[in-house]
Amino acid sequence: MKKLLLLSLAMLAVASCKKPEPEPTPEKYITDDLVVTEDQKAFLIETTGTWCQYCPNGAALMLKEMRRYNVDGDSNIRVIGFASHTGDLLETPVQTLLNNSFPTSGVPNFYVNNADAGQSIAGPTAAALSGMPVVGVAHTTHENAMGDTVIVDVKVQFFEDSKNTSYFVQSYLLATGIEAREYTVNGMPVNLNQVSSVPIVTTGSGATPSTWAVDTVGRKAGDIYTHDHIPVVQGVTGFEWGVTLDTVNPLGRSYFKGDIFGSKYTPIQIKLPKLLPSVPGVEYEVVTIIWSERFDGTAGVLFVNGFEGK
Repeated sequence: MKKLLLLSLAMLAVASCKKPEPEPTPEKYITDDLVVTEDQKAFLIETTGTWCQYCPNGAALMLKEMRRYNVDGDSNIRVIGFASHTGDLLETPVQTLLNNSFPTSGVPNFYVNNADAGQSIAGPTAAALSGMPVVGVAHTTHENAMGDTVIVDVKVQFFEDSKNTSYFVQSYLLATGIEAREYTVNGMPVNLNQVSSVPIVTTGSGATPSTWAVDTVGRKAGDIYTHDHIPVVQGVTGFEWGVTLDTVNPLGRSYFKGDIFGSKYTPIQIKLPKLLPSVPGVEYEVVTIIWSERFDGTAGVLFVNGFEGK
């Protein structure tokens, strides 16, 4: 009996010395490593058209401001540019919505953030970048298994308290590098040559593309003129301006400094269908914008902040 008791005690001692099983490593959520930078972005909407003889000037202005502040290879794009076409074959429903919300009396014309800046955008762009943001955004993207949809996982972070304001988060697929020339679509010619009456660009004819006639910012004389930064598709969401952040926030329209949305507890995922023509040389960019309601009760939205990246 005594031997049995000693043996039992020995077994208990061995059992008590056994190392506990390690806790499983928590599985990372897709947005955990995203960093929302605490800086204000400048958002340039250029109203343009292939038919507009002065619009090459607008394209050059856009190039100048984007290259002034956006460093090649730097993931922190500070100036986000949308070239919103009107009245030509490149206009999409996304651009029609933007043109209605940010109307202009002529083209080319710019909005910088939410102010009509005409064609004088250097000062407004610098001023926009000097602002202090209430909220910022970042995203990560991947394609679905079929390769026909870009899935955007979004992370939003507040840097200041905000109350009684509705926010919306929307992602856009932009096309860059569409050569300004004639294409054949379904057996029919489609002319995307850029019309020009200004000396910096020479209008093309048929399959002969429009070209830059002089060295311009980031372009050389003789380079083919390309249509860039065109928002062609927006995310499929219940509201045209995106996911209503108030429905993600448990406190509705009350936000506080340090609040983060887009975690595994408050996921924000936006799907972008790749309903785009297969054009050689064209690259696609994903931009996510935070909009807010207009405070005067008029239709449309106001730009708050944004992010461009993969």
